[in-house]
Amino acid sequence: MEKILYLVSEGVKNTWRHKVTAITAIISLFIALYIVGVLATAGYNTHKVLYYLRSKYKIEVFFKQNVSNEQAVGLIHKIKKINGVRTSTIIEKEDAIRIFKDQFGENIIALLGYNPLPVSAVVNVERSRRDPLKVEPIIKEIRSIPQVEEIRYQGNLINKIEKNYKLIIDNFPYLSGVIILVALLIIYNTIKLSVYSRKNLINNLRLIGASHMFIKIPFVIEGLCIGFISAGLVYPFLLLTIEVINYFIINFSSLGIIVSFDPFIILWIVALVSIISVIGSYKAVSSFLK
Repeated sequence: MEKILYLVSEGVKNTWRHKVTAITAIISLFIALYIVGVLATAGYNTHKVLYYLRSKYKIEVFFKQNVSNEQAVGLIHKIKKINGVRTSTIIEKEDAIRIFKDQFGENIIALLGYNPLPVSAVVNVERSRRDPLKVEPIIKEIRSIPQVEEIRYQGNLINKIEKNYKLIIDNFPYLSGVIILVALLIIYNTIKLSVYSRKNLINNLRLIGASHMFIKIPFVIEGLCIGFISAGLVYPFLLLTIEVINYFIINFSSLGIIVSFDPFIILWIVALVSIISVIGSYKAVSSFLK
């Protein structure tokens, strides 16, 4: 037990003895972990943004002039069964007159003597699905209904949103992997500098018969100290970032979303930095002891 306590205390002392190197490593590792945390938080909240944007998707379906309100009800039920459709709301001829008057301030029957406005429907797509939504197959199925005269929707905007969402999801693992690799190199080079600064001590320990593991453990503990301090700094900065983002969303935008924080992200970062620290430190000392 005393041996373990000695090795742990030596690892902590090593961090303090090389304050300048340790602080540089902590700052560099903090930046890398902070970026990972921001990316993870963005990934956790991406579905909220997509959910909000999808709620704004609107497909307007206009039926032929001879389609009655009763016939349109049956067609609405048919549209609801299309894969990807969440809701479909009928706009009867009488409703169309009222909407026209609200928008243009004129009574179309008084102007023309009859109601030329057809029965229509507003179709909303599914919002909660995680995979990118393809709106074109939905449009194609609606067009296949013989009684449909015209369809209006913002196809280019919807396709761009879904394409960018897929791009983010597809590239997130690669970007995170690059940042993790950078963090590993930071730990590795920091411990390597620490090892070289004490090479005489290490050689003396080897001469008196100290095992490689006895020599390595304090450096591994040093790497863990640097990693845990960096991870500890990430947590308040992530919370502050989220608060700032929410402040701007609430006060300067009309977005009906709030960015939330998943506590498991910090646990994931701590686990990640522990693995990185152990691997980086162990490899750095091993390369010297060969």
